[in-house]
Amino acid sequence: MDSGARPPQQPAASEVRSVRRPDDMALCFLLRPPRWNVCLPAATRRSFPEACHPGAAGLPAPSPGGPGQGAAQAPRAAGPAPDAAQGPQPPRPPPPPPPLLFGAEGRPVPCDWGGLLDERRLVTHLKLALGREARLWRAGTPQVEICDAFQEVVLQLLRLKNIFHFSQSTFNLALTIFSRLLASVKVKERLLQCVTITSLRLAVKFNEEEELIPRIKDFIKHYGSGYTPNELLRMELAILDKLHWDLYIGTPLDFLTIFHALVVLGWPHVVELLPQRNPSLHVASLTRQLQHCMAGHQLLQFKGSTLALVIITLELERLMPDWWTPISDLLKKAQISIEQLRCCMDLVKHQLRTF
Repeated sequence: MDSGARPPQQPAASEVRSVRRPDDMALCFLLRPPRWNVCLPAATRRSFPEACHPGAAGLPAPSPGGPGQGAAQAPRAAGPAPDAAQGPQPPRPPPPPPPLLFGAEGRPVPCDWGGLLDERRLVTHLKLALGREARLWRAGTPQVEICDAFQEVVLQLLRLKNIFHFSQSTFNLALTIFSRLLASVKVKERLLQCVTITSLRLAVKFNEEEELIPRIKDFIKHYGSGYTPNELLRMELAILDKLHWDLYIGTPLDFLTIFHALVVLGWPHVVELLPQRNPSLHVASLTRQLQHCMAGHQLLQFKGSTLALVIITLELERLMPDWWTPISDLLKKAQISIEQLRCCMDLVKHQLRTF
């Protein structure tokens, strides 16, 4: 990604502040925290003055000798700054509720922090996610010369051993950050791996509890051994600058989980058709399909809500003869046209042949 300005050298003892967000569990929906405030705390503005000037941070080029070279000239980044320097911390959420609650007939029922979810509350979650998506989504595909490399780096990210036990919503947010960036600016092929790993790092900071966020040296050891801490921190700032410091978007996995819960709630007999009659296991299986499809560069032209609904449609088409009834209801709720659904479905079927 080319930019006319070069970012200044980063301080040695600072790291981009993490923003915690509760984990999303299958069939357990949480209202997300308010939109990420782009007015940065005073401590962050002092540590990263270039972050206060839009366009000041461009994606850094790799070291002259390749990843990991030139580390002697770049200061090593320490762990996160003390809590006192980060300003007031948001209150911790209560302990997570069980992933599934059961209704009178012994069937699993969707729930959130407030307890059992009815259709009205599920639709409220859907409208909130659609609003976040409409605010930030941009259609686009990566430049032709990196299309093959795009699929490879995404699949490589999904194959990484999850030694830190990050949630699938974190990996899905990382893919969403990566896709948003490619739809906004041009990225050189040699930077793709660094951008992908850095997108995961940002998703971890945004999505995981603070105590679960590994130190940057431990993160690099397992996920980005070819890069220095300073290179990843500079890339973080560059990505955040290009995305206007706003990672609060509805992800395809958000929509997949909501759509699945609406189907289970509105058509309870679907549970009897699921493997082991377990909606959580079923969502996990569909999540793997969804994330494999996110590696297809042609699917970047569709919103995450459309992609998620196609995954649900193909699964219901396989499970039940009257699959069109719930799908037509979801189309209306999500305000997706039949033409969009069909066009996306053709590409998804092609992408899933390699799944």
